[in-house]
Amino acid sequence: MTEEIKKLYDERVNRFVTTSNLKEPDRVPIMASAGSWAIANAGYTYAELLGNYDLEAEVSLNAHKGFYFDGIRGSTPLVNHAMLTNFELGSKQMFLSSNGVSLQHHETSSMEADEYDEFIADPFKFIANKISVRKLSAFQADDEEEVYQSMVKLFQTPGEVAKKTYAFKAIHEQLGLPAIAGGSNIVHPFDQFFDFVRGFEPTMTDLRRRPDKVLAAVEAMTPYQMRNLPKEPLPEFPWRTDNHHIAKFLTKDLFGKFYWPYYKAAVEALYNCGTKLLSHFEGPWVQHYDYLQELPKTSLICILENDEVEYFKQRFADQFTIFAAISGGTLRIGDIERCKEEAKALIDIAAPGGGYIYGARNGLSAPGDADPEVLRELNKFITEYAVY
Repeated sequence: MTEEIKKLYDERVNRFVTTSNLKEPDRVPIMASAGSWAIANAGYTYAELLGNYDLEAEVSLNAHKGFYFDGIRGSTPLVNHAMLTNFELGSKQMFLSSNGVSLQHHETSSMEADEYDEFIADPFKFIANKISVRKLSAFQADDEEEVYQSMVKLFQTPGEVAKKTYAFKAIHEQLGLPAIAGGSNIVHPFDQFFDFVRGFEPTMTDLRRRPDKVLAAVEAMTPYQMRNLPKEPLPEFPWRTDNHHIAKFLTKDLFGKFYWPYYKAAVEALYNCGTKLLSHFEGPWVQHYDYLQELPKTSLICILENDEVEYFKQRFADQFTIFAAISGGTLRIGDIERCKEEAKALIDIAAPGGGYIYGARNGLSAPGDADPEVLRELNKFITEYAVY
């Protein structure tokens, strides 16, 4: 990193840190949102980047160069290279979409309703012995040595990928873009159960038919997840991050019983260690606002997906940072003037007093999600308009 790039990098970090402490920086920081859209925009497919670390770095650099971004969300690769191994081992869950650039998953349940007691007795023994076998056909082979080698490959692959991928390093060193979230993600035990074990429809059915079993399953997983929460001091920046998948489907009461205890513990653990949580509120969270008011000031950067920014600002202007952008629909089909108009209105609501990051709620993931020239001009406009 050159001295000039290092200066730019430090300015951007300061912009994010100042904002997250509910103070006014020089201007509103702009988060990158390239995602899989970058692959389509470069004329490639997801499959062409899998295992091709040089091409991934090239596409990543081009997707962030000259777009007036201040940072990227995390240091993960543009594509999940480990999926090559999962496909080879017979993954039944993940697949590439018909548009050629998105990695998606089938809705599956890998646990039966009559297996709750076995799962509750030892969740991770159950996951290792049953869930993994059901998700990867290679683990169903009769030859024990073959199964063992498949397992070795599965666990070694992430480490091998981490050593080979350098797209983030290139973005960091050549463009001076910091990752605003680093370290391991904070995974909620209920989300892990919902996503990885029981699946959407069965879990929602079980919440009505056998809520006590669901709660016992979540509580059985919680101690394992609690061990991953930090206990020693951490740097203030970059922050940690999470995604919430089942919370948007929960009523206020169910959220308080099944979700809130661990979420509160995670936020407070990070806060007490000196950092914050970049929390992606998938779907509407307005029904959970009364719980959020219990959290420490400046402990959250809230990515608002469907929540009304103006109301959130009214409730939490002195408590949390807002992360939001114009709607994906406007960016997808609107001309530049319409995009500027919506961005201006959003900035006028969210920016006063600090505590606002301009960033796409879901990122750009599909071909056509944004015209690159419109995106470039829009971000340039924000750097000029959203000045304190």
